[in-house]
Amino acid sequence: MIFLVTGCSSYIARYVIKKLLANGDKVLGISRTNPNIVHHNFTWFAHDLSKSPYKLDAASADIIIHMAAQSLLNKSATEYLHSNILLTYHVSKMAAELKPKATIYTSSMKVYGDIREKIATEDIDIINPELYGQTKYFGEKILQETIPTISLRMPGVIAVGSHGWIDGIYHKLKKNDPLVIYNAPYNHVVHACDIYGIIRQICTVGYYKNDAFNVCANGVTTSQDIVEFMENELSSRSPIELKDPRNAISHMISNKKLLKIYSPMDIRDSLRLYVKEMLEEEKNENI
Repeated sequence: MIFLVTGCSSYIARYVIKKLLANGDKVLGISRTNPNIVHHNFTWFAHDLSKSPYKLDAASADIIIHMAAQSLLNKSATEYLHSNILLTYHVSKMAAELKPKATIYTSSMKVYGDIREKIATEDIDIINPELYGQTKYFGEKILQETIPTISLRMPGVIAVGSHGWIDGIYHKLKKNDPLVIYNAPYNHVVHACDIYGIIRQICTVGYYKNDAFNVCANGVTTSQDIVEFMENELSSRSPIELKDPRNAISHMISNKKLLKIYSPMDIRDSLRLYVKEMLEEEKNENI
């Protein structure tokens, strides 16, 4: 198959692209920054999609994977407008010209805003989402008006190059720094390998229609268990202090709908793969 991947220089996109290429697929990538992927089946187009669509030959892609976005929180309204609204609008214009089978959009759990349910399913009410979450939700709707779009509402995605709570924990454990943990049930994570797996399964079964899936690893653990598991994997000596969980995330993510088409890795398997890949990356950098 031929995939068009926007935002191809991001760490998630690079992970997915390398998996696609290893599978024998052809990939066209669009981004402002060079992803530094060298492969005979990969072509990079340098372009800022927030300014305009990129002109490609009609029918040159079977699937669009839309990953280009402003993913960091606490940015200005203007930055979100350009990166998550205008950019996605321009992708929708490209989709109208290219007529692929579907677009797979990496959305966010932030679309739900203030989650007041204990279990977050796709049917819960959307309550007071932050500007970032609003723009991701609008992006879903923009694409759905043009082409069948499957939105992957993701939590933190771990892989080499990721950022967030687990990445911060990893680096502190590596340095044997002290850690303070607000212990609570936790499943707000998925490995980038499963993002590829979901995309591959969508294409395999031909699930090409407007829909949205919550994405997370299988199983439920606690933030304390995650830290202690990674501490053991890294042979770290970091002292760990437990705090009252009142400031921790109070809801779990339900991936029950996703399980009908794809089963992600268990949380521990996801963390084990993440730690392994991080250590391999660091080893290669030191060679």
